[in-house]
Amino acid sequence: MTAQEKKVYYNRVRRTCKLHEIEIVYDGVPKMYCAVELVKDGNVMFADRALGRKPLDIDWKRLHEEMTDYGYKGGIK
Repeated sequence: MTAQEKKVYYNRVRRTCKLHEIEIVYDGVPKMYCAVELVKDGNVMFADRALGRKPLDIDWKRLHEEMTDYGYKGGIK
């Protein structure tokens, strides 16, 4: 996935989360995230976690598609 494509899907996920009051929680320090979780009302709705000790390459497209499958729409500008 190219950087431009990642940015497009990150913005879609961010806007959808803002619309539906879902919080994006990062685990780790910048450039070395272990996990990213989308949390609503204290429950983890969607997550992407790294395997092993390597930094996570967040798959924003997959997260966006999962949110769409569960009915969370409205983040596309």
